Amino acid sequence: MFLSSPPSHPFLFLVRFLMPLYKTPAIIFHAIPYGEADQIVTLYTLDFGKVKGIAKGAKRSRKRFGNRLEIGSYVNVTYFEKESSGLVRLSNCDLIRPFAGLREDIHKLAWASYFIELVNELTAEKIENKPLFRLLAAFLSLVDRGILKDEIQRVFEVRLLSCLGYRPQLDHCTRCQKKLAGEKYFFSPRGGGVICAPCAANLPGIIPVSLGTIKTLLLAQTLTLDKVGRISFSPQSLKESQAILSSFLQQYLGKELKSKKFMEQINPNAECGMRNAE
Repeated sequence: MFLSSPPSHPFLFLVRFLMPLYKTPAIIFHAIPYGEADQIVTLYTLDFGKVKGIAKGAKRSRKRFGNRLEIGSYVNVTYFEKESSGLVRLSNCDLIRPFAGLREDIHKLAWASYFIELVNELTAEKIENKPLFRLLAAFLSLVDRGILKDEIQRVFEVRLLSCLGYRPQLDHCTRCQKKLAGEKYFFSPRGGGVICAPCAANLPGIIPVSLGTIKTLLLAQTLTLDKVGRISFSPQSLKESQAILSSFLQQYLGKELKSKKFMEQINPNAECGMRNAE
């Protein structure tokens, strides 16, 4: 949101004239120290997408920033923007929801870090995507409440892909375009969707997937966010969906996420989707 009402202080009016002032809800991705008192902050905003900025005096000013620049915090942020600068200038943050539970439990922190790193790696700066912002806020809320089912990760992944325009094709074969009718199918990460058995002959890099898993993921794509916490996958669907979504995401990421390694370290019994796919 662009603030157009005139400020009361003459100096603020001058700053407003030189640098447009914006205020928008945002989710803090991370903040790193810069110099003795400043921080470089990456955040995802409702109105402007991903933004990077500098918070001057953030280490000293409890009034303007306090502890509101911590990972996952849901805030209202005010910032100035100058065309000649790549970083915006953060003015202050007002807390909407702290999501404090994310930073009080290592497993919650790992899940939140995974969701945040996915969004950070797959988005460019200053491209508005309100559905994606709302998706991230809703899933951080689930994690904050302690809903750490594997199904939550899979639903987030498939919904994230949809928000970014990479939605996998799941309701018909991507090669012959026929509707799904049998029981044996494959998923092609390179092809972007499901392939029926006749079309899959001799194709490299495809992953077996059952009709039950396909239907489960189709449901996950359309389920309202308030019902996501109650969704349940069969063991087979959990394994298959992890394999195909991890492989599909890898097409766009091109690397292994640090947060994924972190989750494996704190939960050594969990299998990485890419290993399942191999």
